[in-house]
Amino acid sequence: MKNFLQNLLIFFSLCLCGLIAFQWVRETDLRKRLQELTDVVHVKSEAVMNLEANVRRDHDEIQHLDSERKRLDQTVKSNSTEIATLSRSLDRATNDLKTAEQNVVRFKEAYERTSENLTNANSTIVEQNSKMKKMAEDANGIVSKYKDLYAKYDELVDKWNKQQTDLAKAATNAPPTKK
Repeated sequence: MKNFLQNLLIFFSLCLCGLIAFQWVRETDLRKRLQELTDVVHVKSEAVMNLEANVRRDHDEIQHLDSERKRLDQTVKSNSTEIATLSRSLDRATNDLKTAEQNVVRFKEAYERTSENLTNANSTIVEQNSKMKKMAEDANGIVSKYKDLYAKYDELVDKWNKQQTDLAKAATNAPPTKK
């Protein structure tokens, strides 16, 4: 019986060793699987962090581009307003120029008529003297008005040219400076 017990003890020892070896192999496999899952979680965690960083960077870029778009929209609006103002000024100046040209034509016609009247009024010396004095006064008035108008026209042209030069120097697509 002693031999049987020893053999039984050896058998159980071998079974226990086999069980331990089996658990050890199984535990090694489980640790490998756990390490693989940990690696996968780590890789996915890095990917999530990278994507979140990209989202933040893209969000900042979107905000920057949106503010730039708003600034450019304001510049376009101010430029449109300025263009409309300049167009109205140009229309007014063009109308003033046309009016001045029409006045010049009228003054010229009036001067021609005056000249014709002088030739027709040559019939008598008395009438000629009185009419010539009156015509000379009218002609002097018209000429002085014409000279004044011409001087104003030259001044207007000089102002217009200066304004266009100043506007050309000041015209940029940059936004107005903040004060």
